[in-house]
Amino acid sequence: MVEIPTISAARSRIDASIAALANPRDRIMLEVYRDHWLAEVHNDIAAIMATLPDGPVSYRFQGNGLMIRDPLEFGTAQEARALYQGAADSGLPMAGPFAEERWAFADWGMMFEGVNIAITRGASLFGLSDPLDPEALYLVHYRSMSLHPIDVERRLMLGEHVYTGSVVSLDRVDASAITQMLA
Repeated sequence: MVEIPTISAARSRIDASIAALANPRDRIMLEVYRDHWLAEVHNDIAAIMATLPDGPVSYRFQGNGLMIRDPLEFGTAQEARALYQGAADSGLPMAGPFAEERWAFADWGMMFEGVNIAITRGASLFGLSDPLDPEALYLVHYRSMSLHPIDVERRLMLGEHVYTGSVVSLDRVDASAITQMLA
């Protein structure tokens, strides 16, 4: 049986990381990231957009094309809303837990490096050597690094620059894995 990582375990670790930060600016940045991530987990478009400004944003997706086939870049909140709505329309959580996470902070924002974990349909996984059942669900662990410019004073994420790396593991799962992951 495949072990399903949980949102609650990742949430506990991120909350512990926030509590351990001595710099108040760093704490705010990680809180903004956490709130944005949790809104993604629950496909809550209004809560996601509440973490972003109404004006310009900076989004870039690069890497191995695992879940976004081609590089993608845009700069408006409306485009961000459309991206998130499209992900929510899949009916699956648009974000999942993470592992082996590390955080770095700077005056412009923060960086995440670790292993992202998602449950997605085979049709949403590109660039793999073995063909997948397009309708089946898969638990995928993949390396990722993301940069998040953050306006600390307004407590807003100004975008995401996501670099997707290699697949760590890929397992076929059934729909009960979603409920387990969301625990």
